[in-house]
Amino acid sequence: MLLAKQKFPIMGFITICFLTASSSLPATIINNTKCPVEPTELAVSKYKSNYKGNTIYFCCKDCVSIFNNNPKPYLKTISEFTNIKSSETNKSALQNIFDHAWNTAFSFPGISVLFTSYIVILLMRVALLQFPNTSFISTFARTLSSFRSIQLLTLCCLTAEVLHAHLSYSIDSKDKELENKLHSTTFLEYGEPLIPSRPKREPSLQSKFYRGNDERNPNLYNGGNYRTAEFYIDLCNNEGRSVNYDSRVSADNLFIRVVINRSPNTAEYFWKKDRMNGIYVTKNSGKFHWTKDKITDSVQLIETENETSWEFRYPLINFHAENHIKGIIYLCEKRKSDNGDLIGGRFHYAFQFNLKINGNTLDPMSDLWMGPLYRKRSLRIWEIPENEWLSQMPIPENQSKVPIKNSTLLGTKDYEENTN
Repeated sequence: MLLAKQKFPIMGFITICFLTASSSLPATIINNTKCPVEPTELAVSKYKSNYKGNTIYFCCKDCVSIFNNNPKPYLKTISEFTNIKSSETNKSALQNIFDHAWNTAFSFPGISVLFTSYIVILLMRVALLQFPNTSFISTFARTLSSFRSIQLLTLCCLTAEVLHAHLSYSIDSKDKELENKLHSTTFLEYGEPLIPSRPKREPSLQSKFYRGNDERNPNLYNGGNYRTAEFYIDLCNNEGRSVNYDSRVSADNLFIRVVINRSPNTAEYFWKKDRMNGIYVTKNSGKFHWTKDKITDSVQLIETENETSWEFRYPLINFHAENHIKGIIYLCEKRKSDNGDLIGGRFHYAFQFNLKINGNTLDPMSDLWMGPLYRKRSLRIWEIPENEWLSQMPIPENQSKVPIKNSTLLGTKDYEENTN
């Protein structure tokens, strides 16, 4: 009798699973979503190459040429793509349908609780048949088996599931809104965790990078293409002495040192003390600094010259494993709400290092570099190339002696609205 009463709901559940599966089977996708040559860039179907029977996709035609000329450095990445594809194709058609149906069905509010309820009822019914003389099981099973009880239980479960789904959706929506406000396209372009592209140059432990203005307008000097800051990055010990390839190295006394110099005739707004006091460095790549993601390793900037030069040193001991020191740290900016409450941190730059210790010195292939992270939506990569935003090649200095105070022209309007 119990099975007869449950026949329609169970068959209805199975029907829902089958219909959702048959109406939207997974579409064929390309083997790799990221370019194997530039892993931080998305692969597109337009640029592709064949390698041992597999079609590999890239982000641009230059990467296709690089791969075709010398595929060996990228074989490990290609192997990972192949293994992922192989694991998917080895599934039978029935298994693919079942997996898709299961995932789709359980995305609807109430289905998971409803399904669990029926399982519990069936188990109690079996228990009643196996142990008919046990008073507790008998009473509980008969209660669950009654039609009225099933209706009440189902209604309560569905209500709870809908409320839970609504709460989850509300939380996810707020997270998405906050993520968009803090990071714009950052995680979309640079992945999770955030990893910028590596400069095409020889390994080095001492580098200079130029930061360019990210606004373009005929009323700005050189159309807006001018230098705003210079970054000097190197390794040093606790006493501040530079560490190079021939220096004696100790992992517990090794720091990344970054000096930031303000370039001439740049907008004063971004260099004010209260703004620079909100800049910090961390290895935490979470999206919600200080709120959901606790920051316990933050290092602040130290002003070395009045509103013209700043410095930070970040210890590398926590990245040390055997004879290797490898990792990434981020330069971030604290962001506040209209009410002045701290809502999170915005990523601006990443500093990466791949250091190998041979005995007491660093291997000549050890490297230290930096890359940009934050790109607002108006900063489209095809309008302002990355090498005009952060580059090891000199970006022209602003020669104009007339300060620009138009916040819209300088791109400071949104910042000012959020801080005033």
